[in-house]
Amino acid sequence: MGANALTLFNMEHLSSVTAMVLAVNLITQVIKEIFLRETVNQRIPKFITLLAATLVVAVHHNRIWVESPGVFHHSIIELVFFIFINGIFIAALSMGNYKVLNLTKDKEVKKMKEELAIKEAKLQYNEKYQEDGELF
Repeated sequence: MGANALTLFNMEHLSSVTAMVLAVNLITQVIKEIFLRETVNQRIPKFITLLAATLVVAVHHNRIWVESPGVFHHSIIELVFFIFINGIFIAALSMGNYKVLNLTKDKEVKKMKEELAIKEAKLQYNEKYQEDGELF
């Protein structure tokens, strides 16, 4: 196939943060859909996301290490440290998408419940006031 082959992901594309987050989200979603039930503990998908992020970052950093080890000052310890730190960073970005949406949804539901409770309290107060007013 050679250079004309269609590639959705390649190493140059995977070197951007956006592509890493997208790759981690795709991996995590496929694993969740195939292997996990809806009743599973919420920590398991987060752990899978962290593993996927570490794998994606490790592949990218290993490629950089092979091409030019000077980027990591010829230190394997520095390479492993950056895989660890950047893996956590990519995992946090990947999980943040869902967290923001869920927090926003939870806040809206809570706000709607509070408004409903206030309206019900006003309605009960008005009903009681009208009943008391009719008696006198």
